[in-house]
Amino acid sequence: MDFSWAGIRQSLKSFWDKLSSPQKIITVLAPLLVAAALITLITWAGRPQYVAIFTKLSDTEAGAITTKLKDLKADYKLADNGSTIMVTQQTAADIRLQLASAGLPQQSKFSFDSLNTMHLGETDADRKLRYVLGLQNELENTLKTLNGVQDARVHIVMPEPSLFVDSQKTATAAVTLKLVPGTKLGEDQVRAIANLLAGSVEGLQPENVTIVDTGGNVLSDVLGKSKDPKRLTGTDYQLQLTVEEDTRKSVQSMLDKVLGSGKTVVRINAVLDFDQIKRTKQTNGPGAVVSEQYTNETATNGSSAVGGTPGVTANGAPTYPTGTQGSNSSSKVNSTKNYQVDTTQEEQVVSPGAIKHLSVSVMADSDIISQTQLDQIKTIVASAAGVDQTRGDQIQVAALPFNKTDLQQEKLAMDNAQKRQQMLNYAELGAAVLFGIMFFLAFLRSRSKKARAGKLLELNGSQPVTLAAAELLMAEQQSAEEEAKLKFAQKNTKTADELEKQKTKESVELYSRNNPDEVARLMRTWLSEES
Repeated sequence: MDFSWAGIRQSLKSFWDKLSSPQKIITVLAPLLVAAALITLITWAGRPQYVAIFTKLSDTEAGAITTKLKDLKADYKLADNGSTIMVTQQTAADIRLQLASAGLPQQSKFSFDSLNTMHLGETDADRKLRYVLGLQNELENTLKTLNGVQDARVHIVMPEPSLFVDSQKTATAAVTLKLVPGTKLGEDQVRAIANLLAGSVEGLQPENVTIVDTGGNVLSDVLGKSKDPKRLTGTDYQLQLTVEEDTRKSVQSMLDKVLGSGKTVVRINAVLDFDQIKRTKQTNGPGAVVSEQYTNETATNGSSAVGGTPGVTANGAPTYPTGTQGSNSSSKVNSTKNYQVDTTQEEQVVSPGAIKHLSVSVMADSDIISQTQLDQIKTIVASAAGVDQTRGDQIQVAALPFNKTDLQQEKLAMDNAQKRQQMLNYAELGAAVLFGIMFFLAFLRSRSKKARAGKLLELNGSQPVTLAAAELLMAEQQSAEEEAKLKFAQKNTKTADELEKQKTKESVELYSRNNPDEVARLMRTWLSEES
């Protein structure tokens, strides 16, 4: 092979002329696309990456920092409407240190650090004002650390102490929150913010904290509602929902097993008793003897009389009986028993959450259920749900025709989705099969080219043939084969034209033999037109 410049040009020109139009397009576009991809990749890899060094800056702070960055001739970008400053990742640490040494960003707010120094001529009122301002700043920084809070402002009002308790005013606070877009604070979070401020400010009560957002919504309204005894807390409401949902699932699963899915609708409404009750019960028994006292006392006393009968003598003088020595006796018995009554004291604490009232509603499809079945369902559902008539529970069972339009539409949509998925699976399978066939054909073509190259090398065994020369010979052979195919097609086309002319000639001769008069008239007409 000639490796001179002219030989190489001739070889390239011959190779280019043998290519078809699609092959020429691919040959030109492929290197261009690869070069463009490489240039894009190199440009993207060499592009500096920017990182944020300061975020949530005010306009004054951002202006001071950008002025300093211009003095330092540092490359920077602004984001978030100028509130975020970004610099290249390689210089971020150095720039942050240089800005810190320059005192940037400057904090325009008071902090507790300002209370470390005393100012000449400062009064107690001035120091108290600085304390309030520093406390506000610290609370703002604390609120910014909460999830969902982008920025916060706090205003505290601490009244002057009074000598009279009745005239003493309470401390108040107002909080303005800028929430992250798409974020909404729950009641527990609002209550946590109010408790945070109440624990940080002396004499401040949670109900005296007003919390609003930048949209003008008063978030602290939930603080007053928490004192309503009829209002359920988050835990109580969740417990009530759990009881209702568990009961509904139990009844619904039972009916679905019997009547089928979608044939009944069950709703449960439960009222729970969240009062905590403490009961004390005292029982008195028959009692037992604790102490016993017994006393026995006995006394004896005797006497006798000697002489005449008292009265009046004959001469009228009174007479008295003559007495002698005698004795007396007496007896006394005392018995005392003390009894202690048996006492049993029982204390019972009833936890909140018991069902106070239960309402069960069941709606069945009238197309599949009769009145007898409806009565049976009412009895079974009442037993399954634990309906107690004595505590005022209610159960209602009704049969009405169901609207099946939505169900049919859902079924149709599911069928269509299943068909689309099936067609997609078939398409993926067909694409995989087609790709396999193309790969197999490409493999066979590659092997065929290698086999042709081997044959050419064998035919030129005595002459040294390089791989490029073998490819050139293959291209020439392929061109010769295409030229032979073209000539064969032209020959076939010519033979087909001749066959068509022969058929036309035979048809004209046959018509002339069958219609001589018509042919003669036609000839006369042609001759008259020519003359």
